[in-house]
Amino acid sequence: MDATAILSAIACDEQALGFMEHVTRHVSSVQDYVLQLLLEANAGTDYFQRHGLHGIPTKEEFRRLLPITTYSDMEADFQRLADGDESKTICAARVLEMLTRKAPYASRGKSLQFFYVRKPGITSGGVTTTSGLSGYFTSPAFRQRKLDPESGYTSPDQVILCVDYQQASYCHLLCGLTQSQEVVSIGAAFASTLVRSLKALKDLWQELCVDIETGRVNDNIVSDLSVKHAVNALLKPDPKLAALVRRECSKSNWRGIVRRLWPRARIIQAIVTGSMQQYVPAIDFFSDGLPIASSIYASSECSTLGVNLSPVCSPYDVRYSPFPCFVYYEFLPVSSSSSSSPSRDDLVQLAEVELGREYELVITTRAGLYRYRVGDVLKVVGFKNSMPQFSFVGRAGVLLSVDTDKTDEVELHTAVTTAAAVMAKRNRGDVRLLDYTSRVNLSSQPGHYVVYWELSLDAAMESMEAELRKCCSVMEESLSVVYRRNRREGSVGALEIKVVEPGTFDRIVDHVVFVGQGSIGQYKTPRCARDPAVLRILESSVVESSRAR
Repeated sequence: MDATAILSAIACDEQALGFMEHVTRHVSSVQDYVLQLLLEANAGTDYFQRHGLHGIPTKEEFRRLLPITTYSDMEADFQRLADGDESKTICAARVLEMLTRKAPYASRGKSLQFFYVRKPGITSGGVTTTSGLSGYFTSPAFRQRKLDPESGYTSPDQVILCVDYQQASYCHLLCGLTQSQEVVSIGAAFASTLVRSLKALKDLWQELCVDIETGRVNDNIVSDLSVKHAVNALLKPDPKLAALVRRECSKSNWRGIVRRLWPRARIIQAIVTGSMQQYVPAIDFFSDGLPIASSIYASSECSTLGVNLSPVCSPYDVRYSPFPCFVYYEFLPVSSSSSSSPSRDDLVQLAEVELGREYELVITTRAGLYRYRVGDVLKVVGFKNSMPQFSFVGRAGVLLSVDTDKTDEVELHTAVTTAAAVMAKRNRGDVRLLDYTSRVNLSSQPGHYVVYWELSLDAAMESMEAELRKCCSVMEESLSVVYRRNRREGSVGALEIKVVEPGTFDRIVDHVVFVGQGSIGQYKTPRCARDPAVLRILESSVVESSRAR
């Protein structure tokens, strides 16, 4: 890089830092300006008129007249758009695409990213529906981006855009291995996706070594012609690299396999907040402690909602800054959000949140979401100047309930991880929890919680049933006072843990993708399993179970 380029980069950095200082010091005024722009842009929409907003609404009219909304409140409007209605339903601009629910620090070099897209849907009105991640990768912004042969992704676009997960996963690994000396970062959208992709290496390394050695992709695995041609164009016979991969992958200990195969990798990139936090130990195991960058807080409702200003901090200390210029933010105190019909008077503005309190996020966007409950619970953990910083707590709402007990995602996650830590300590780290989900069993009285665990066993466990019974007790002690009271009084039965065979949660992902309910890249294990097909997979895979006394 020459002196002119360096000076230009410094100037850009200084400009960005100056902008950040300005918006974080003037949160209230910037938010007022953002709201004014949103209201001006969408003046005259059907939605505004239905709620008595005519002309360009004022901030006071917005706060007084527009209700708090959820997906069900907006569903009829969304359906009109999906059916091709081109009137000003909820926003002035024409809707061309609808997203469905679901650049950190590194040295100069390439990034092995396990990105997966799903086949887009088309509504009866001709509107494309897709996941947020898939929407970006199929957009002109991605397809027409400027390519740098010394950086960018190890996988060609044809692999990233491949809708067949098995082919895409294999090719991501193959392309990443053949360019192993250029890879400086490895990641995926979510930690769960990254762990699943790295686990796939255990099953595929022998076939991958053959392809590396011959310089040709396996025709039995990759059948998509565009993918095959793109990958073959990158390959050349490399027996030396194939021998290295064989030597490392054939070892019984896979700790640090990422460092051994990609020696220049300096960072892991993935979202590790909320329920994704449980995958941090597995990532640490595979990477031998490489820093994990969880750089953005995003959603399908509004792309980027927050930025982690310290992207390589501990994954347990991630805090997001919701820049006031992104959207118009409001917050519903958790005590109010638990109500079936919270009042608009309960909402507080971005500049009004209090340190230490938890809130459900509510946003208003240019695309026509007004006072929309995203469903995420955030906790105020600090401030950057006058801008609050949040940790991601989890999804709003109750997961499990038998009687008056109400266990949410955060409480369940805490109980599970506490019990798993006890089990790992008692077994000298030879047992690790890979994934979990739960349900309520009401087929017998009293009803009880059932938690499904998938474990990684590096050594035989002397008494699985006894260990699980101990974990059941630890979990129950970690649950709420109300739950423990109900257990003592007999209105809730003893908690049950069922261990499922290895690969069960991968089969669940395969099922969800096969029936079109989600994409690999954005799939997150539901912490309460309600789908009958998913429950059948879980129950048919149980290898051991035990209940608290």
